[in-house]
Amino acid sequence: MAVEDFAGGNQLKRALIVHGGCDEGFLPQKEIELRTQGVNEAFEIGLEVLKGSDSALDAVESVIAKLEDDPLFDAGISGPFANMIGEIEMDASIMDSNEAAGAVIRIKNFAHPISVARKVLEEIPHLMLSGKGAELFARLMGFRETSPNEQYANTDDREIEKLPEDYREFVRKYSKLLAEQRTFSTVGAVAIDSKGHIVAGTSTGGIAHAFPGRVGDTPIIGAGTFASRSAGASATGLGEGILRVGVTRKLVELVEGGQAVQEACDRVVEICSERGFQCGVIALDAEGNAGLSHNGFFMPTVYSRFD
Repeated sequence: MAVEDFAGGNQLKRALIVHGGCDEGFLPQKEIELRTQGVNEAFEIGLEVLKGSDSALDAVESVIAKLEDDPLFDAGISGPFANMIGEIEMDASIMDSNEAAGAVIRIKNFAHPISVARKVLEEIPHLMLSGKGAELFARLMGFRETSPNEQYANTDDREIEKLPEDYREFVRKYSKLLAEQRTFSTVGAVAIDSKGHIVAGTSTGGIAHAFPGRVGDTPIIGAGTFASRSAGASATGLGEGILRVGVTRKLVELVEGGQAVQEACDRVVEICSERGFQCGVIALDAEGNAGLSHNGFFMPTVYSRFD
């Protein structure tokens, strides 16, 4: 669907928009087709949930959980990149237009970080839990812990030193390695239900060969995910850049200031381009109008609005 197809009307309707990450164009055609299919399949599941339960929260969780199970996307235990010592560390966040939010940071061994993040939103007076605390919380909430043979990480054949012998040389090699990355297949969704509740969510396995404990934009409210009564947004791309700009909060504030949602998406991506990093965003406003913008080559996205 082209960006211009996202122009909306004025009637409040239910709506759902889903993205599967933003890449710079070196993906083989077959992977492009499979990733597009994966986003479409997750979208159809979310659409059925939204129609059936009329809950934006349920819809966003169901979409992202489906994508977390798909090894083509950088989310969940099935497809994230391993960090530099071979561990899978995951982030997720979810937020609604009543400013309730939940996030998990660097959680390991649980298939659906987005579902744990939702439980943080619903069950505990904190916004974010990290590491072992997030894992303890997941166990207390009854989530099943996965075994190592159930996990898969997208890795390449390069040898990465697990521990730096010389710090300066390590930093040089590490920085070069990260600069070569061009794939950002973080997943996200935004939905609005007939009650006017807007929910945005995002999930990622981080970046390949990240330093252990590295945190990107995905679990940070206002960076990778943000929602208010005016709009909700999910971002993907270079996490450090998205964090510095505060992409999703800036986008929502532009909508609150009177910009159309598509114009707001275009503006925040323009800012990211001016600062020299890759970013993609999706958003819905309070009327169910959608916006999509990115500065990469490929960002699979699906949107629908209905009564």
